[in-house]
Amino acid sequence: MQETYNVGIYCRLSREDERTGESVSVENQREMLSRYVREQGWNLYAAYCDDGVSGTTFDRPGFNQLIADATAGKINLVLCKDLSRLGRDYIESGKYTDIVFPSLGCRFIALNDGVDTAHKNNEMLVILKNVMNDLYARDTSAKIRAVKRSSFQAGKYVGCYAPIGYLKSPDDKHILIPDPATAPLVRRIFDMRCQGLSYRKIATTLNEEKVSTPRDLYYLQKGMVNPRQDGGYWQAQTVKAILRNEVYIGHTVQNKTGNISYKVHKQVGKPEAEWIRVEGTHEPLISMEVWELVRTIEQQNARSRTQANGETALFAGLLYCMDCGSTMRHHGDYHKCKDGTPVRSTYESYLCNRYCCGGKDICTAHTMNQKVLIQVVLTDIRMKAKQARNDPSGLIEQIQTQRRASSAEQMKQTRLLLTAIEKRLAELSRLTQAIYEDKVMGRIPEAVCVQLMNRYEAERADKLEQRAHLSGELEAYQQETDDVQQWMKLIREYAKLEELDRPTLLRLIKRIEVGEKKVEDGCTVRDIKIHYNFVGYIEA
Repeated sequence: MQETYNVGIYCRLSREDERTGESVSVENQREMLSRYVREQGWNLYAAYCDDGVSGTTFDRPGFNQLIADATAGKINLVLCKDLSRLGRDYIESGKYTDIVFPSLGCRFIALNDGVDTAHKNNEMLVILKNVMNDLYARDTSAKIRAVKRSSFQAGKYVGCYAPIGYLKSPDDKHILIPDPATAPLVRRIFDMRCQGLSYRKIATTLNEEKVSTPRDLYYLQKGMVNPRQDGGYWQAQTVKAILRNEVYIGHTVQNKTGNISYKVHKQVGKPEAEWIRVEGTHEPLISMEVWELVRTIEQQNARSRTQANGETALFAGLLYCMDCGSTMRHHGDYHKCKDGTPVRSTYESYLCNRYCCGGKDICTAHTMNQKVLIQVVLTDIRMKAKQARNDPSGLIEQIQTQRRASSAEQMKQTRLLLTAIEKRLAELSRLTQAIYEDKVMGRIPEAVCVQLMNRYEAERADKLEQRAHLSGELEAYQQETDDVQQWMKLIREYAKLEELDRPTLLRLIKRIEVGEKKVEDGCTVRDIKIHYNFVGYIEA
């Protein structure tokens, strides 16, 4: 007596062939399999479809429902067009055809491949088909990765969504154009960071102002409701990601993440050495000056603490004890209003960090009043700016004289060493050629030739390394000369500076060394050395 079969037909199409709605191929599969069920006189229980899902994964909605119904005993025959529709992982496919389906009492048929688990004479065919399907998936994955890498290297943006502040160009979806609606928000976030606000403070400010998050803005532009109701509020990590994204200076950086393998689709981060960076691919939203200032703030804040109000102290990360070299710690009294808001007192100062940690046996306090330090720094900046305007050649000569006193003799010796190295490299080339000619003419034994060649090659490699190092020193010296011109251009803009803020400090100053108070001729004095970016300390 023929067994009665309740059939579940399974149809699948890879995402590479996906189109809007249910694809024609899936419809054709279902029609073909349904017709076969009718011809055999079986009962069609249900059709399970996964449209646009890769065969290398078995975590598919339709397939999971099929297994659930088979486990519940609702179907006892699984029918699909061919083995590749079941999957393209030969290990997993074999597990289902050899173990799972038989244990559930399900017969499995792959119609076009002639596979039927009711007949035991086609096990080898099933194995070969599964291996071939797996190899096809591997080959397809490699081709897709090659195409994507080519797009990355060409500077084409291939992300699913444009980053906040940009839109995909209607003419070419691989090109980003500024979004008039969200670009001002990105610029504002960078401006807030330049003012010294922490990531958390920026996020808190945006939340207080009810500013929509990037995800909410995306769905708002689409005229849709955010399906992921996960809070809809700004977080410090979101702000940090925006401030570190090079897309906002016109660069495209891709290949940051990837799948573990063509079978395991979990996304993992890649080392920075594997990232693909292409510069100048689209219009930037911020200037390089702002970008570099934000990077400087990050470096300074890595050595400083955020205050109770979420802001960074004015001189945080810039002040150093002149005697022990330690950073200086900010001190300020705070109290809270009735609503819990922290309020800063009018007196703020900085103390040597080693003194704060170890006491006077380690170092002295070096207490520096912030108001006094602001006036000292403002006065020095104005003086240098006026000198850069009124007597630029004199100021340049002063800076270069200071530098020459310490580095001129060193550069002279460096040039002499480079000349000697170049001369020796030329001699080694001649010696190598002479040895080779002597070997060819039979004037020296081969063993002697090899020994001399190895010795000369080792010396040549060492000289080349020395030359590269010394050339780098000379280039750095030349760069210092260029830096002076850049600093002169920058400082002259601050001749009438009235108020000192953190962005100005970071733009102009690299570090400030504070000495301890001392008494000279009955007066209390202290040394303060201001080291400017590009040029360092300039004597008064």
